[in-house]
Amino acid sequence: MTDAANLGTPPLDDAWLRTLGERLTEADGLLACFDFDGTLAPIVEDPSQAAIRPAIRTALRCLADRSDAAVAVVSGRSLSDLRERVGVDGVHYAGNHGLEWDDGSGRSVLPSARPSRSSVGAAVESLRDELDGVDGATVEDKSLTATVHYRRTPPGRVPDVIETTADVVESVDDVRLTRGKQIVELRPDVPAGKGLAVERLRERHPNALPLFVGDDRTDEDGFRAVAADGYGVLVGDRTDSAAAVRVPDVDGVATLLEWLCSRTAP
Repeated sequence: MTDAANLGTPPLDDAWLRTLGERLTEADGLLACFDFDGTLAPIVEDPSQAAIRPAIRTALRCLADRSDAAVAVVSGRSLSDLRERVGVDGVHYAGNHGLEWDDGSGRSVLPSARPSRSSVGAAVESLRDELDGVDGATVEDKSLTATVHYRRTPPGRVPDVIETTADVVESVDDVRLTRGKQIVELRPDVPAGKGLAVERLRERHPNALPLFVGDDRTDEDGFRAVAADGYGVLVGDRTDSAAAVRVPDVDGVATLLEWLCSRTAP
């Protein structure tokens, strides 16, 4: 497969859809994995106001009801938040970058992540004190992980937010930092991430054609997890991506979902 990271990620077009249709005909079903923010829901200034579009929810429900398709939403959001915002039965949910799961049988937590809860909690308390008074900087406690948001922070203060977050994390054990779109994330220092979440899903659906759709740099390991025999779909116009193709925005994701639903079996 062509290395999109070197050549730039080409736009999804009719020729690619024909190829995907041929692959679906040959495969034993479809495993379709989606990020949430920036993929199923538009990015908004206040993350608490993010909402999935009705057309996308309808298409997700259609795809999840198909006999030859498995659907998953893999996000950095907490599992409870993710389930509430998506609200589609029959979907696999992986929250906190795969640290917690719900495959329809209830919530489960990656055992190696449990010991880090106290460290994440201590970092959250320190960050809320340190960043108090910085306009637009908020600390979201997701129990297993935490996110520092600075989308609404004045540009001149953003380096302070990032540096303060790094300094606080250095003072606690078993926590590491990752970067995303105008966020810094605190995670347990254990093997996890969207790529591992996708690999776990692939173990359950070994013969299905895997697809991962996402927009952020945190989705890159998801793209890599399907690159060998499936497809990553980037939402947006970054050129430094391991995705095979790209769509311009959330409306492009809706169109892809509707096409997928039309191609899978009832």
